[in-house]
Amino acid sequence: MTAVVLLVLGTACVLWLLAAGPASAATAVPTGRAGPVRCELSAYVSDLYDIDPAKGRFSARMWLWTVCPDKSADPLPKISYANADDPNVSEPNIIEQDGHVLDQVRVQSSFRQEWDVRNFPFDRHRIEIVLTAPQDTNHFRFTVNNADAQTNPEIRPQGWHLTGFRLVSAVKHYTTTYGDRSLENGSTYDRVHIRIDLERSAPTVFWKLTIPLYLAVLIAVSTFLVSSHCEELETTARLEGVHNRLGVLGGGLFVVVLNMQQANDVITSSTGLTLIDLLHLTTLAFLLLAVAGTVLSWNWTSRGGSPTRAEHVGHRGAWCGLAAYVVTCGALVLLAAYG
Repeated sequence: MTAVVLLVLGTACVLWLLAAGPASAATAVPTGRAGPVRCELSAYVSDLYDIDPAKGRFSARMWLWTVCPDKSADPLPKISYANADDPNVSEPNIIEQDGHVLDQVRVQSSFRQEWDVRNFPFDRHRIEIVLTAPQDTNHFRFTVNNADAQTNPEIRPQGWHLTGFRLVSAVKHYTTTYGDRSLENGSTYDRVHIRIDLERSAPTVFWKLTIPLYLAVLIAVSTFLVSSHCEELETTARLEGVHNRLGVLGGGLFVVVLNMQQANDVITSSTGLTLIDLLHLTTLAFLLLAVAGTVLSWNWTSRGGSPTRAEHVGHRGAWCGLAAYVVTCGALVLLAAYG
């Protein structure tokens, strides 16, 4: 009987130890630090205006909202608008619903933006509004909601139209800790880039800037295509014709240079030659070659060369030069518009 009692008690002790062991081990494992707080962020752009690539600015009006687990985690009151000039932010509209906190604010500001207008007026741009979290990534992270992010369908910026819109999450690392001694090797903050894709909707400005070039080229070509029956003309008459042609070509060069200066007033670019610059330079090269051809032709005929043969060579050279000019300019325009 005693043996049976001892056996029962021993079995009970073993079962108790097996049941209590995992629980004791679990309580002994440290829980560690909780992860960063996450808040969902989305946006609605209600207006886009004052788009000015020359000044590196654009202006926008938008609504931002976040959904956070509690009010203390709400980032909107302390969020940083990284590329805004002087943002005007409305009072927060805080709503508690379904165990979460919704905060809504309206933001209006001008924003700094780098513009690449080398393909003007066929240029396409991606402008951004950059938001930075108030705490580093160890304490706070954004979750973007593109399903609810939208732009006002009535937005019609003068000379532009919208081709895309989305929110993109990223991180920004700083080499400073901003005085936080718990951080090492700098600090990292979560960012949200509100990206808006734009392209110009008024390519007619292209013709206004380039028609003087094409007219100058056509007039220059016409001076080589007019037949003068050079064999029958005296040297004085041929020299007068050369002077007239050089006068026309010089006038064309003046028109191109003047038009280039006016185009530079319309297009401000610090990133290299624009499409309009390349078209002007191509036209200048064509006219300078025409001047060189005229001078060489006169020198050849004045030394006994056949004026008729020089005229025929000038005709063929004019047509070949015009074809090369058209192909070159067409390739530049197509590369800018569709490249």
